[in-house]
Amino acid sequence: MPPASPLSLVVFVLICLGVLAFYVWQARSLAFTLGLALWLGAFAAVVASGWAARQPMPRMMLLFAGVNLVTIAAACSPLGARLATNASITALVALQSFRLPLELVLHDWVGSGTIPPTMTWTGQNWDILSGLAALLLAPLAGRARAAAWLANALGFALLLNVMRVAVLSSPLPFAWGQDPPLLLIFYLPHAFIVPVCVGGALFGHLVLTRALLRPRG
Repeated sequence: MPPASPLSLVVFVLICLGVLAFYVWQARSLAFTLGLALWLGAFAAVVASGWAARQPMPRMMLLFAGVNLVTIAAACSPLGARLATNASITALVALQSFRLPLELVLHDWVGSGTIPPTMTWTGQNWDILSGLAALLLAPLAGRARAAAWLANALGFALLLNVMRVAVLSSPLPFAWGQDPPLLLIFYLPHAFIVPVCVGGALFGHLVLTRALLRPRG
């Protein structure tokens, strides 16, 4: 995989740290912090071992699916309920704004040949709109739940599209055959885009949905 610029990697790591810091702060739980650290450590160990890279089909898909299943299970657990209570609706909507600078990083990576052009707005990834929507709608979300629902629905739909584009841009037999293919999941720290950025966005949408479904007051 062609290397990304050092500055873009620094920005990417800072984005990941910001997402993690948000959840650690809102959970206010040592057990959650330790569990999160163990989860990310286990993911990093699997990536560093080369397990998925040696046989992308089906191991890459299993790793990706495993991250999503763990994320969904966590959001549906008492932890998700706690976050839906602790975090304000405004904060949960605003969280998704991290996807705006992330998309700028991905656009830079396309320019360096690190990822294929399908993974930015010049291709089929329009997730930058979710970051912009979060910035615009977060100030309204606390007073008007319709604004929060709109941001949540738009962001979730765009996240599903990102997942689709990522899978079809990867080195899988049924993919589009991009040159270069999407290989981020095989390299650190790039691979943290899956559990932290994709997983963090998915977790945030599910927790926000739980918060919006709670009775007012």
